[in-house]
Parts: sequence; C-alpha cells; structure tokens
Amino acid sequence: MAGNWTVCGVCDFRNINKASIVWCSECDEGLCGECSEQHGAVKSSRNHSVISVTEYQKLPSNVLEIAQTCQKHKEHYQTFCKKHDCPCCRRCVIETHNECKDLIAIDDIVQNVKSSSAFFEVEQTLVQMLENVRRIRNDRTENLKCLLDQRVKIERDIKQTRKLINDHLDKIQDKTIKELYANEENESKRIKLLLCEIEDIEKGISDLQGNQNNIRQHASELQTFLALKHIEKEVSDKAECIQSVLKNEDMKIKTLALEVNKDVQNICRADCFGSVSVDSKSCKVVIDSNKNKEAQMMIPSLISKCIDDIKLSNKMQIDLQSAGNVRGCAILPNGKMMFCDYDNQNLIGLKSNGTHEFEIRLDTRAFDMAYIEGENTIAVTSGDMGQIVIHIIDPNSRTIKRTIQTNEFPYGITLNKTVLVYCKSGKGIMEVQLNGESEKALVQFSMPPYSYVAVHGDNIYYTNKDNNSVTCYDIHGNLKWEFKDTQNLQYPQGISVDSNGNVYVVSRDTHSVVIISPDGKRCRTILSSRDGLKPTSSKFKVRISCFLKKNCRLHFEIFQQ
Repeated sequence: MAGNWTVCGVCDFRNINKASIVWCSECDEGLCGECSEQHGAVKSSRNHSVISVTEYQKLPSNVLEIAQTCQKHKEHYQTFCKKHDCPCCRRCVIETHNECKDLIAIDDIVQNVKSSSAFFEVEQTLVQMLENVRRIRNDRTENLKCLLDQRVKIERDIKQTRKLINDHLDKIQDKTIKELYANEENESKRIKLLLCEIEDIEKGISDLQGNQNNIRQHASELQTFLALKHIEKEVSDKAECIQSVLKNEDMKIKTLALEVNKDVQNICRADCFGSVSVDSKSCKVVIDSNKNKEAQMMIPSLISKCIDDIKLSNKMQIDLQSAGNVRGCAILPNGKMMFCDYDNQNLIGLKSNGTHEFEIRLDTRAFDMAYIEGENTIAVTSGDMGQIVIHIIDPNSRTIKRTIQTNEFPYGITLNKTVLVYCKSGKGIMEVQLNGESEKALVQFSMPPYSYVAVHGDNIYYTNKDNNSVTCYDIHGNLKWEFKDTQNLQYPQGISVDSNGNVYVVSRDTHSVVIISPDGKRCRTILSSRDGLKPTSSKFKVRISCFLKKNCRLHFEIFQQ
C-alpha cells in the first residue's frame, strides 16, 4: 500500500508532523516544501518526478492503494517477470525467479507506458464497453417504448373492436325490431279485416232478430208464415257465413316469438375479450467482445512494433468484378463487409466469407464510408452536381436513416469517438455531429478532391494526391509532420492507422501499399505489384479498407480494380 500522502514522510521519520505538498511516486512518500527542495537537490532523487498532493489525490483509491515497492523485502521493483506476470525486486529474483528466463527491466516496461499500445487498447476497450452498455440501455429503453406503444395500440384495438361489435349489435337489433313491428302489423291487419267481416255478420243477425220481433207483433198469421221461409233462408246463409269464418286461416291464434341467434348468444357466453400474450425474441444487440484484443493488453505488447518488423499475411481475396469503381469500404463487427461502388451508385454488402449478400441503391455517387458503432449504421460520403450529402444508412434495414447536407463535395470520412471527421473539397478537414449539427473546421485549407482521412488518438492524418503527401495534425489543427517520398508514394489514396501509430497508405501510381513510421520520418513498401497489386485496366485504383490486429499479426484487405 502507498505511504500516507497527507504527511511528509521525511519529517514523519523524525517524529515531526508536517503536511505534505508534493508526492514522489519513486520514493513512495509525500514531502513538505522544505523536504521537497532537498529532494530535488540530492543527486539520487533530483531526477525523480513529483506531483502536487492535490493532483495526486485525484487518483482512484484503488490506484493509491497499489504498493510500489516489494512488500516482502521492502525494496524497489527492478524487473518484471513475464512468466509469472508480476514485478520483482532484486531479492525476489534471487529467491523466487532465479530460473525464469523472461525477465525485463522494469524501467524498460514503464517507459512511455501512457502512450503505449496497451494503454491505448485499454482506453479503446473502455470506450467499446461503454458503447456496449449504452447500446444495451438504448435497446431496453426502446423495448420499454415499444411495450408502451403496443399497449396503447392494443387498447385502441380493443375499444375499436368493442365499438364495431356495439355498432353491429345496434344494427341487427334495429333490423330485428323492424321485422317484429312488420310481422305484428301484418297479422293485426289480417285480424282487423276478419273482425270487420264478423261485425257485418253480427249486424245482419241483429237485423234478422229485429225483423222477427216486428213480425211477431204486427204481422198476420199469413204474413208470418210467408215471411218465415224467407227468414229461414237468411238464417241459413248467416250460419254458413259463421262456419266460413271459423274455417278462415286468420281465425288461428297468432303469437310473436324471438329465437336469439346462437352467434349472439356466444358473445354473452365469452368469458374474456381476447388473450394478451407476451412474445420473446432474441436480443438484437450485438456487442463487441474481442478476446484477442484483451490478449494484447499483456505486458509484452507494450513494446511497439517497428515498421521493419511488420509482416502481412493474405487473409482473403474478394471478387468485385461487377463493381464499377470501389472507392471506400468498411468491415462490420459481425465480419460482414460493405463497399462503395462509385460508378454504379451502389453500396455492396458481402458476408464474412466474401460472398455477395445485398446491394443498396443510392441516387448519388458513393465515395467513402465509416462504421458508426454506437448506432450500428454506416456514414457514406456521396454527391454529384444535383445533391451533395453524407448518408447515414442502416445496413440491417438497408435504408437511409437520415442525411447530412454539405455545400461542398465530401470525400474521405472516418469516425472519431462520437463525431464524424471528413475531407471537404476546397475547405479542409471538417468535424460534424452525428445528427448533422455543429459542423466545424478542424484544419482549414484548400483541400484537394479525392483525399482520405484517418484518426488515431489525438492525431488526424490525410492524403493529398496533388503534392503526393501524407500530413499529420493534432486534434486542434496544429501541424505535427508532413511526409513526402515520391519514389515510394505517388498519388496517395486510402489511409489507416494501427494501434502503434503506424500509418498505412495506398500509393495508386506505384501500385503499392506504404507504411509510414509514427513520427512521419521513415517509410517502407509492404505490398507491391509483386504481391499481386497489378492494374487490370488503364485506370488502376487500390483502396486499403481496414486492418485488425489479431494474435499479434496485422490483417487488412486490399481491393483493386
């Protein structure tokens, strides 16, 4: 564990309680102002680097607790054992690591460790992990919104279905009631007509009765006798009429009844409106988990590879004969590959094994592309005289999600964390947010067309075909170096940078790929016409897509037409 950084270690040793103002990591103790001056004057410690205690206490607590000296022997670490993956003091080597062969001086390992490949890889891994977590969070947030939208939709569908049922029931109810009224009216009309006929018979019988009473009172015997025959005939006629009425169909007793349709009855028997289920589908989130990248974080990878030590192995050869002019390309995390077909205004998608999978048609010529990890999309620089834009394309749905307008032709493009960096013809190297807002110039100059750009750490690199150069700027636009070597580099095009800061550039006119040292002072041709980079037509173009460091070997694809 680190010493007590709140008090001066030298004064504390003399039983004097004095607050420290600086911290010496090599001495592993704090120093007051007076002791700090002596510390800087003594020959054994004058080269020690010290920082203020205020800055030192900003370190994470777990870093402050790391012992910087051997806890067993109370001596400074001098070597690092690769076999046991641990630092050792002088006595540790003698007692425990005497037979270990992979011992490295601790000073050689810690030198420039903050700018080492491993430190950069850890930074990139943390960025990658954070993007993965954000991707998962966004996926779950999107799922929550999806559930809410589906609940609202289903609720609306239920109410709509209920309304349809109600409307239909009202309709068939009205229809049945109309039928009920019509039947009742029809039967009532028939009965009323029969009643009128019965009333006529009743009146006729009553008249006969009245006539017979008058005959009894006022007629003679002869008149009564003669009239009786006539009355008997009328009575007989009335009796026949009564019999006729009795036999009439309308004398049957009519009743109204309702038989409810079984389909309607089934509605009443339903115990639920419907069933709501929850379906589960496989998660669409694809996260990057590169075991090989983790392996690079081991101490041996701290030693950067010199450009003279780098060797390439042929990973894959891809047939793109149907493509008009491949200008840009990208490799997706799932291994799939995409290419800009400049002449045919297409994006070509290939499976990880190099076989053709799909094409996305554009309205303009596609020049270069960059993969946007956070949202799993592709940024494509595109333009002609009618439209000059950067398309953001979803490779899964194969549709254009949005476009970023630009008033000058965009060429090479790359992603720098959460912003796009691209070459803007006549303007320079530009930076723009993923939503198209807050565009600003990182480096302003008359940028020639057909330039490509790459970003590594805080450095920006771009190719200039007009003066056959590769230029490196820092993120603030300050020039760091410019490389020119017309013997090896002519008409530079595609550019990429590995984790050690080595720059790879396609030299079109020399039919080669050149690697430039991180300081921009040396170069070496690593692929040439002898490796198969030969022109197949009068116009030879070659584009380096990307390279990955796997198992300590550099792999990258070369595309030629």
